[in-house]
Amino acid sequence: MAKVIEIQICGGKIATTLKDACEEFLSCVDETDREKIHFTIRLNDGTTKAITFRQMGDGVHVYGDFKGMKNALNWARELAP
Repeated sequence: MAKVIEIQICGGKIATTLKDACEEFLSCVDETDREKIHFTIRLNDGTTKAITFRQMGDGVHVYGDFKGMKNALNWARELAP
């Protein structure tokens, strides 16, 4: 079974449970414009993957290193002027 090994909230605090992550996210939403949650996941074969959910003006964007998904660098390039 795959397992979440780290949850980073708003680019800062690392949470260890979903409850802690949700509470931290709600507290940081009012303090920052970095509304995002990043999950580091260990797959069954020992591979580590990542996925980030980021709130932006036009909705929630997702990037990571799963097949078929834009990685963080490619996603950021799309935002560049």
